[in-house]
Amino acid sequence: MKLSVQEKFKPVVEKKLAELRALLKEKDVTANPVKPDNAIGRLSRVDAMQMQQVSMEVRRQREAQLSRLERSLRLIEEGEFGMCPRCEEEISLKRLEAAPDAIFCYDCATALEK
Repeated sequence: MKLSVQEKFKPVVEKKLAELRALLKEKDVTANPVKPDNAIGRLSRVDAMQMQQVSMEVRRQREAQLSRLERSLRLIEEGEFGMCPRCEEEISLKRLEAAPDAIFCYDCATALEK
């Protein structure tokens, strides 16, 4: 018996959601504001501020991916996962395997990026 796209990808999406939620719960001390009264050198302060920005960007990207994966799970439950909303064609299995949070097929995603 061949699994449907929804049956195949539901456990994948749920696993990735659990992993991301766990990562987002972890406290990242490098994201804390750099206190001006810390007695660190100017270069150390700049490094700390850069690390803070990197940590904040990583968190933002994880939150965005979490949102996309939650959307994928909703589409799986509605039976519409794997369909491009723009052209209404199936998204290739290779693309979904590489990025189960993909919303558009490759051609539509490429066109939208331009």
